[in-house]
Amino acid sequence: MKKALAALLFLTMVLGFTGCTGENSDGTIFDTAFSTKDAIKIEDIDWNVTESVMDDERFVSFNYTNNSKYTILDVEMEFVQKSDVTKEQLSVFDELKEEREWTEEEISDIYILGYNRKCAEPGETVSDSPLCINGTYTLVETIEQYEIMEPDMATIAFIGKDGKGYAVYYDFKTQTYGESSQGGQDLQQWSDSEISKLLPKTEAPAIKVSSDDEDRFYFYAYGVSIETFEKYVEAVKANGFTEVGFENSTSYRATNTDGIEAHITYTAVEEKMTGCVNKNET
Repeated sequence: MKKALAALLFLTMVLGFTGCTGENSDGTIFDTAFSTKDAIKIEDIDWNVTESVMDDERFVSFNYTNNSKYTILDVEMEFVQKSDVTKEQLSVFDELKEEREWTEEEISDIYILGYNRKCAEPGETVSDSPLCINGTYTLVETIEQYEIMEPDMATIAFIGKDGKGYAVYYDFKTQTYGESSQGGQDLQQWSDSEISKLLPKTEAPAIKVSSDDEDRFYFYAYGVSIETFEKYVEAVKANGFTEVGFENSTSYRATNTDGIEAHITYTAVEEKMTGCVNKNET
């Protein structure tokens, strides 16, 4: 199963724990004596799949309400074809089959990935996140395509008592739970490099640095509202990036007087902001 969650949040250095308590940066003590597998149960995720419309486009959406006591960063659910699916029922993929020139075998292996990477506080409902075919950017077009599927595996990423990121997995077939072998992960990454100082540090439930060297600094921030993105763009401008190359409601690209470029983007469906500062090649 493709686990985009692991790629986004948990491909960083493992930070393990010793003992049952720890200390926050402000000196307060937190309790780390909790089981990841027991922290969140599948019943805490009140999920549903509905037809929806966004930006004048119809799509099939994976939605859920967080009934746990933890902040959830991401829920992914893989749906596989029911064991009694008939060839006639698979005709819902005929148009896709013709368009992609897929074989009968490829059609019989189709699965659906539902994901919602919007941060959800306890009691909060998040919606409008498209289902996709085979974990790609190909969207599920009709509810009929979803209805011949059943849930197979679920991945839930959440913020633990210690402020670190954890993942728990649930197997619908065996009704068993698993947890990430990497343990708790730092969700507030940043850098002290000279080039990173050109960008203001942002605040978000989860921040991941994906590139940091002499010429380039790149980060992802999750759980970001459009208002936070807009304020961050203003802060980037205040840092001297005012020679605009491109600007719209979800993207800002500009250089400073030294010819260094900053590019900030926002993805509403994931409530994700990306930021990059890059020295132009000479």
